[in-house]
Amino acid sequence: MTANVHHSETESGQPDTALVEPKVNSGLPNFFDILFLIFLAGMLAMVAWVGVLSHEEGIKNEVTKQNGEAWVKWLKANSEARTKDDFEFEACSASTSERKRWGDCFNTLQESEKTLKALINPFTKEPVNFVAKCDPKDRGSVGGIYLEKLLSTPAGSAIPIVASQLVDTDPIDTKLNLKLTVCDKGGYAIKVDEFEF
Repeated sequence: MTANVHHSETESGQPDTALVEPKVNSGLPNFFDILFLIFLAGMLAMVAWVGVLSHEEGIKNEVTKQNGEAWVKWLKANSEARTKDDFEFEACSASTSERKRWGDCFNTLQESEKTLKALINPFTKEPVNFVAKCDPKDRGSVGGIYLEKLLSTPAGSAIPIVASQLVDTDPIDTKLNLKLTVCDKGGYAIKVDEFEF
């Protein structure tokens, strides 16, 4: 007795798909896989680039703050020395016989004091500038230094201290209470210190 071999066919005469072996995936990426991988690599490169730019901007902000700290250091260190008769920077001395102005002192320091003269605004690559205020709307204030004089008000006043910009014509014959602020990459103020000069 022989076994009958039966091949299943559909009405159209085609082999039954249930018996056809499925196509084996080669494991290689198809067109859409490759497209996705390219997109992913592009996004990773963009994230890395944004990180590099953010790091660079952070360094510029730090250099701006260091510029302010250098000015604070010099002004603090010479607060007492400028009251002596033989002070090296005469335009910055505290004199009882001759009126001294901040503008003359500043210009002398910018020309003669090596440390302060060498300071560069990291955003503009130009010498450090002093600004009227840190203003996000004014791109000229970015990386600048804002120096204010602090004046005490009469006893009982609602506001104990009034701050205003130290301008070129302000006298520096006597001790001054100062506040130094630097302007970050957005033009926003970063307080450095309050001190006596």
